[in-house]
Amino acid sequence: MISKFFFYTILIIFSLLTNSPNCLAQKMKTSEFGGAIYVEDATVEEVENLFKKNRYERFRALDNDEYPAIFLKTLPTDFQKIKSQKYRNELFIRILAPLALKVNEEISNERHSLLRIERHYNKKKALTKEEISKLENLSTKYDFFTRAKGNQRIEVQIENLKKRIDIVPPSILIAVAAMESNWGFSRTAKEANSLYKEKVWFTTEGLEPLENKDDGYRFKVFDSLLASMQSYALSFNSNINYTNVWQAREGFAARHGIIIGESIAYTLSQSSNLPNFAGILDYTTAYYDLLAIDMGHLKRGNLNDI
Repeated sequence: MISKFFFYTILIIFSLLTNSPNCLAQKMKTSEFGGAIYVEDATVEEVENLFKKNRYERFRALDNDEYPAIFLKTLPTDFQKIKSQKYRNELFIRILAPLALKVNEEISNERHSLLRIERHYNKKKALTKEEISKLENLSTKYDFFTRAKGNQRIEVQIENLKKRIDIVPPSILIAVAAMESNWGFSRTAKEANSLYKEKVWFTTEGLEPLENKDDGYRFKVFDSLLASMQSYALSFNSNINYTNVWQAREGFAARHGIIIGESIAYTLSQSSNLPNFAGILDYTTAYYDLLAIDMGHLKRGNLNDI
């Protein structure tokens, strides 16, 4: 009798522990690096608790246009169960806003590096081996090719890379992701962390489409939402089909000193197969005031984990 009582007591305690909210909360994994919090395997409730502890309760910025550097690897594990479309969309924006700002920090760092190379070249009319190597690597990354040699090659590379390596407004990154992934409800977002339905061709790798299986493509699979957004931003800044967009971006920046999504929204209309792309993009950015995120920046350090 004693042994049976002991066994059932342990069984009850184990059941209570494994089904308690505290035990469920332990499933979320967080790590801190560079003043940012990286999150994996979180539920909607856990994400909300983390955001709340950092006063990020709506998709507006904190004080001084700051957004907390909280980066979710994937959408919440139970994101697909959200019934309220309004709440789902706003949470989607809050999750993606810090990621979009991080992507643009990385782009800005590369642009600043390029501009330093340009200043040095204008002063010396020559570059170091390290600078030439950096310029060649950027040309490869951003898919720019020239047969020019010597100083002419350097000048052509710098001039063309300045058009390519520049901000992709967060409002655009978020609005296009919302449109292409149905606000995170698409199969590609759920199974491939793909926010933009990017494709890979003539390979067995990737997520097989449910339709048009014989067209030779699959959907690219990403390790994280950030990787998906980085890939789209790189395509945005390297694919020559976006040349008109780069020109619009460059002209707006020259006139106003900033880059916002409104300045390039309509020039994106030829980059998607979605019907009325420009109109939907404009409506989405305006309705959710996404242009405000274009003015934001990340807050690092002094973030509260849970």
